[in-house]
Amino acid sequence: MLGWWMAWIGITGTSGALLIGLLLPQTRTGTHEALLPAPPEQVRRTILDAGAQPAWRQEVTAVDLEADGRAWTERIRGGERIRFELVEASDARIALRFRSSRGYHGQWVGDIVPTPAGGTQLRVQESAVVRNPLARLAARMFFDPEAFARRWVDALAAELARRSTAARSGR
Repeated sequence: MLGWWMAWIGITGTSGALLIGLLLPQTRTGTHEALLPAPPEQVRRTILDAGAQPAWRQEVTAVDLEADGRAWTERIRGGERIRFELVEASDARIALRFRSSRGYHGQWVGDIVPTPAGGTQLRVQESAVVRNPLARLAARMFFDPEAFARRWVDALAAELARRSTAARSGR
């Protein structure tokens, strides 16, 4: 009798999770803005230097650059791989498409605005689409896109400061 109850609970729980996942939107977006004390060209150059990201993004263990320079794959701690493709790289905007080995895909956009003081106002927005309803529910429970965008911009700001210090000291 206990076996039937356990089976019923399992089926009911899985069905409930599936229903909740089906009701959640497939796309989630995280946005963060920051004033960076670096000129726009330096911000662009650092963002587009994908091969250097393991040095300043803690979760990235390696980056595999493709020959054309417009695409790369990030290897993330835990085994995930995310392939990025450069869609736009203008003075005012960098836009990327991405696809993860974990089944989600989306776009990342960085809007770059020079400030009168010589710095940069940066606004990043990442939108990810999760089609699988159970994965969508798990992503909702365990991933905060706003916090991720904030951490990414904070890491970029720290890297810009490090590069600025290194340039001033001649390293």
